[in-house]
Amino acid sequence: MLRSTKGGVSVGKVWRWAAYGTALVIGAAGCGDGGSEDAGPSVRSPSQVCDATLKASARKALESIGGTDRYTELSGNQENGDPHRFSVPLAAKRLHSELPLRNKCAVYKADGKNDFPLLDIDFEAQAASSVPGKDVKAGDGEVFYPLGAFAVVNSKPGSDYTTLVFTCATKGPDGSASHVKASLYVPTEQTQPDSTATDRMTVLNDVSRAMAVQLGCADEAALPAQVPGPAKG
Repeated sequence: MLRSTKGGVSVGKVWRWAAYGTALVIGAAGCGDGGSEDAGPSVRSPSQVCDATLKASARKALESIGGTDRYTELSGNQENGDPHRFSVPLAAKRLHSELPLRNKCAVYKADGKNDFPLLDIDFEAQAASSVPGKDVKAGDGEVFYPLGAFAVVNSKPGSDYTTLVFTCATKGPDGSASHVKASLYVPTEQTQPDSTATDRMTVLNDVSRAMAVQLGCADEAALPAQVPGPAKG
């Protein structure tokens, strides 16, 4: 089950980069059309990104990952009128939407050297049948954490992909779901060599805790304020 889930991830990333690429092209066109008054995205601190959901430990973890405390987020709107910039209420509203329509937290380094985000966080509704079982063994490059229904950081050449699934019943046009899946993609070439898997899980856990509160499922989500150490075995 875990293997098939990872296989689906790569497709999602392709769609995600396509969506961000479109946004970048639209933004560039706007600047060329009398857009000189727009000074570009505002520089934000770790306490301001992802709808100000990061607490002290996650802010420190973000700085450990990126090696800076200066970030930007996408501005402007999607084709459906939704803002690109992440907000917890909007992300909760779009849980059951297709990937291009979901509200994602895309955090860029403010130095402008990278077209792709340092952090790419996405939330989607997930059925219980898609949640990996507790007996799943860690593979190469995987680190499991004892929080939520399932939590893993999967390090591959060129990228780290963090998954955190928590219990939270939601309803959408496609029906009901028993869980929410939070995902965090981090490109290795932008990260600091001494950053850790726990840094990534700490960031994703804080944003997920805010989502659980928004959805009214904080108790059953089982997401602690402090990420525990990796699971043994």
